[in-house]
Amino acid sequence: MNIKILFSVFLFLCLLVTEKAWSNQVKISGKAPEYALNSIDLNKLHDFISEEKIKLGTIRFNAEGEFNLEIDLSETCLSFADFDGYHGMIYLEPGKSYEIVFPPKRLLTESQKRNPFFKPEPIWFGISKPDKEELNVKIQQFEQVFASYENKYFDQIFTNQNKSLVDTVKLKLEKEFPKIKSALFESHKLFRKADLDFALHQGKSEGFMESYFSSIKPVYNLAAYSTLFNQVFTNYFNVLTNTPNSAEIRTQINSAGLQQLDGHFQKQLHFNKELSHWVLLKSMNDAWYSNQFSKASILKMLDQVKTAGWSEYEQKTALLIRSKLTRMASGTKPPALLLKTLNGQKVNFSDYPEKYIYLHFTDPRNAICRQHLDALKIIASHYKDLVIINVIPEGTTYKIDSGWAGLFTTTDNNIEETYKVKTYPNSFLIGKDGKLLLSPAPNPIDGLDRQLGQLFKSDYFRERQKKNNPEIK
Repeated sequence: MNIKILFSVFLFLCLLVTEKAWSNQVKISGKAPEYALNSIDLNKLHDFISEEKIKLGTIRFNAEGEFNLEIDLSETCLSFADFDGYHGMIYLEPGKSYEIVFPPKRLLTESQKRNPFFKPEPIWFGISKPDKEELNVKIQQFEQVFASYENKYFDQIFTNQNKSLVDTVKLKLEKEFPKIKSALFESHKLFRKADLDFALHQGKSEGFMESYFSSIKPVYNLAAYSTLFNQVFTNYFNVLTNTPNSAEIRTQINSAGLQQLDGHFQKQLHFNKELSHWVLLKSMNDAWYSNQFSKASILKMLDQVKTAGWSEYEQKTALLIRSKLTRMASGTKPPALLLKTLNGQKVNFSDYPEKYIYLHFTDPRNAICRQHLDALKIIASHYKDLVIINVIPEGTTYKIDSGWAGLFTTTDNNIEETYKVKTYPNSFLIGKDGKLLLSPAPNPIDGLDRQLGQLFKSDYFRERQKKNNPEIK
């Protein structure tokens, strides 16, 4: 009898594991003839603070425009794809299949592609034949109604701060969208309605923090939560340094007192542990850019997140934030860049040992860029140890002036992601040790010659000192 029971339990566990493994798979399919033979990457964010992009897979369209993609997911996530000036979004739930509908294909103009301020249009992917409680459909329906109320009562809510009207709108939304089984949709409703409360008093009223944050663990994978969270906790260290305990808080931040800050958030501000940690992570990220706190202390606190008491997800987020903050910082290795000359010859930074490399991202089609290139020709003649590598957009047909200095190369790398290059010209100086020396470096007519002169002069005296005293490093 016992053997039978054990076998039954074993069989049940096998079925459970099989069901769980299957439930993690997401199937995406559809047909979009306009996109035939194209491919589009589908991504998600690891978190809404570091905004580290994770590739889920690539949607590949065959000659008829048909596509099929299977990916494994352990939890529901907001996925997105950037293509043709669209920012397509869809929540994917483990174990579900989606026949998605693409928007009409369109082509961006060259000026739109080169415009660093051009923003893609956010859209929701359509879903063919969804059930009535499908998460994406419910969110889209809710957002349409929410937007109609927001537009209708904008002045009364956001300007006149009419609380009774906010309460009325919240009741109407709840009546039109009664509770369903989807916990994520219920959370979406909660935090979108919270946006209306926030509009009344910027989150400073009694009970707001308790209702939406202090007693609720962060909903990491929900955009509506993150939007409200960012409004409430942006530059939170700055906010705290304007409170009665400001001197103590500032001391804790600048002395890397992460444990003390965590204790203050939980005991004095009554944040739950997860909220405290999430606010601290965002605060450290924001503080770096505010330039009001010690950057060394911020990095030290991010390193302290590795200690016990912080979840694996929080620790990974801290690592990603740290990597983002220090990426392209002076003294770090420049990101890898696959370069080739206009004749197709490969170019590597390592080809130029013991040389300074001026990495100059430019577009010769642009009149301003041409002025910088003209100035760079003169500057280059002053420094024999300076190698100039110009990186121009792929497919540029503008004739390169034979008098311009340096190599002209192209790259297949996404320079906006790797080098944060959104506008031209944009430059970096790599030192003889192969590390970034100036990041960014001045562009040619913006003081480059003066700064190079100072660097080369100090380098010359340092080399002289090393010859006279070998112990000097």
